[in-house]
Amino acid sequence: MVQMRRITYIAILVCISLLADQSLAQQKMTTDKNALSPKEHSLISISAFTAKGDLEKLKTALSTGLEAGLSVN
Repeated sequence: MVQMRRITYIAILVCISLLADQSLAQQKMTTDKNALSPKEHSLISISAFTAKGDLEKLKTALSTGLEAGLSVN
């Protein structure tokens, strides 16, 4: 009877660890998929500095955006 309980506890622990591992893997995939690209990050910075009228930081953000692959239209 004691051996059966041990086996049951071990089985439960294995199931919990497998579920936790799967959950962490899904979170990592979601995080990677939702991350911004360097171009997108630059667009946000450029937009924010333009809206604030911060010309010094805007110049830097424009340079960074061009280096990230943005183009002037």
